[in-house]
Amino acid sequence: MITQNGFKEAVAEITKACSDYFADRLMAIYISGSVCYGEAFEGESDLDYWGFVLDEISEADQLWLSGKEKMYEEQFGIFKGVHIGIKSLDYLKKDKFCSFILKNNSKLYQGYDVVGELYDSETDLLFPDKSVGKVRLGFARKCLNDALNGLCPACIDGIPDDTYFAARKFARYFVLVEGAYYLMSKGVFKSFEQEVVIGQLKKHTTGFEEILDLSLDVIKNPHGGIMNHWTYLEKVRLFTEWMFGAIEEA
Repeated sequence: MITQNGFKEAVAEITKACSDYFADRLMAIYISGSVCYGEAFEGESDLDYWGFVLDEISEADQLWLSGKEKMYEEQFGIFKGVHIGIKSLDYLKKDKFCSFILKNNSKLYQGYDVVGELYDSETDLLFPDKSVGKVRLGFARKCLNDALNGLCPACIDGIPDDTYFAARKFARYFVLVEGAYYLMSKGVFKSFEQEVVIGQLKKHTTGFEEILDLSLDVIKNPHGGIMNHWTYLEKVRLFTEWMFGAIEEA
């Protein structure tokens, strides 16, 4: 499932360690974000790694996980950060946003599809519709405002030192992620994959093709030095604010 060399081997090693430690307790492993879609960049992308066990996570489990995160961040320089979230099945049922993200922005890497089963059996969950987009509008608007004012927005864990990778990170959030929530508000969301989101945005918006093409170039080719993050933020601002307004009116 992980197609990019380097990332593939690292995920396999982490999975072996988790499988050996948790043994029969471990039911499923999911990879979310850019790594699962083959969109990751060496040294800039995080690994968002999720697993679910039958029982509760103990203090000893958490200490083991914290140690492994630090170890793998040092061992695998291919990742900007390593986030290993091993949780109980009960946690998955209670945290509706976690189950929503895993359902819509991850892939099952190993084991039984506990997220899919949850969505097949429960109705009190979050679904990709306008209600999800609306509930996070305040957060999203503050993130854009912070970014425009030179602050690190809460939607990312740090602004890359390289201005072109910073532009890529902002494009992924303010176009791909917020674009996906706009598509949910229209009832046409399909996936968080970058090519799918951009294609759907071109289909369901008017007059923004240029900024969408630019955003995809910034995302796919940060080494090309296409545009620094300050210039990119100013260019994308109008489009992102327009999406926020459309979500609010949906």
